[in-house]
Amino acid sequence: MTNQSELEDEKPDWWRENEFLREEMNLPSYRPSIFADGSFTHTILADIEAECGSTIRFLAVNPEYPDDWEVRINDRTIFKIGRHRDENGNTVYEMTSKEFRHILKTRLNV
Repeated sequence: MTNQSELEDEKPDWWRENEFLREEMNLPSYRPSIFADGSFTHTILADIEAECGSTIRFLAVNPEYPDDWEVRINDRTIFKIGRHRDENGNTVYEMTSKEFRHILKTRLNV
């Protein structure tokens, strides 16, 4: 079982920086973007990128709220994806990690 200090040690620098900034501004707690099932997007993307040798990104089509987002592989649009902010302002993508993996692997023929 992972304890809290082990989880803290595993956090990437960008995660710690966002936590610090939110604390400094007295904002709700930071959590990296997740899929609808609670899986962190950065861990899922890292796994698929390593497996496929591709770069996967979420990009805003229109960076005004409410905005449209899409998933790109090596700068090529693959599909659109819905997202919303939770009660703390953190991003939640509106599909499960399993659905996301399935779509990407189908499109990449993996």
